[in-house]
Amino acid sequence: MPSLFPRLRFSRFGPPEQVIALEQTDRPAPQANRLLLQMRYAPINPSDLIPIYGQYAHRIALPQVPGYEGTGVVVDSHGQPTGRRALAIMGDGSWQTFITLEHDKVIWLPDDIDDISAAQIYINPLTCWVLLTQWLPLNAGDILLINGGGSAISLLFSQLAALRGIKLVVVVRNAAHRQALLNAGAWRVFERDLLQQYRLQQLTGHAARAAIDCVGGEDGLNLARSVSVSGDFVALGLLGNQQVDWQHIAHQLRLRASLFHLRKWNAQATSEQWQAAFQQLFQLLRRGQLVLRPPAAIYPLQHYKLALQHAADSKTQGKVFFTLE
Repeated sequence: MPSLFPRLRFSRFGPPEQVIALEQTDRPAPQANRLLLQMRYAPINPSDLIPIYGQYAHRIALPQVPGYEGTGVVVDSHGQPTGRRALAIMGDGSWQTFITLEHDKVIWLPDDIDDISAAQIYINPLTCWVLLTQWLPLNAGDILLINGGGSAISLLFSQLAALRGIKLVVVVRNAAHRQALLNAGAWRVFERDLLQQYRLQQLTGHAARAAIDCVGGEDGLNLARSVSVSGDFVALGLLGNQQVDWQHIAHQLRLRASLFHLRKWNAQATSEQWQAAFQQLFQLLRRGQLVLRPPAAIYPLQHYKLALQHAADSKTQGKVFFTLE
């Protein structure tokens, strides 16, 4: 086995292709109460790139290894694979050969779940599952409105909402996304311009019980206007790079407004809630009720610049992955 192993790391904030560097480093020394995981696969998520640009500079200590999720195999103190696989989450950053995990946060990967599916089950699927089952008080038959319909997470919301009997209305900028969303389980798909002219109640006969805003700015406000009084408005993303008018949403529209961060749910979730959420997602994968896109491409870590360029291409369907094998 080699004495040095590759990892990606950034020591300053800026465009990922400019500030990320490939380094060679030693294997971490064994630590009490921590497992050593040798990485197999790690995807490139938009949420992986945001801190590299510096949006969370106030809580990020540099230098930093990017990557919030992936899969790997546990190795023993001699660096030999044990064959037991785990999710590479809540660790040191997944874009490297080895990471360490706290024992009480480890999510073991069942034998019948493949590495690629498991490597992308944390950031987006868990977010959707928590919002639909715990964060929002939704029942079967309720209408949920979301925007950002061209994003990967909208397909996951479509599948999981349909499973729970929730009527999902998706707002898109490009009508080309319409059929895929309907096929995944969305109840209605409307173009952004239509929702600017009409409220949801005018289009469907009903207001939304809740809305999830992935865009922000005026798009988020248009979403909020279609939610019934005392309904819920959740800000999940900021694709438009502008905050919504929180005061207007809370006081004029009289909605319960909240900001969802998965890391905050992680911090308050019990160990039982944490484990149960993943087991439910694994079960949905087994049954074919949750279908994840296959990788758009898989790159070795040393080709990270090509991988980042591929992931940034708006035409890319599915996630771009790093492989450490």
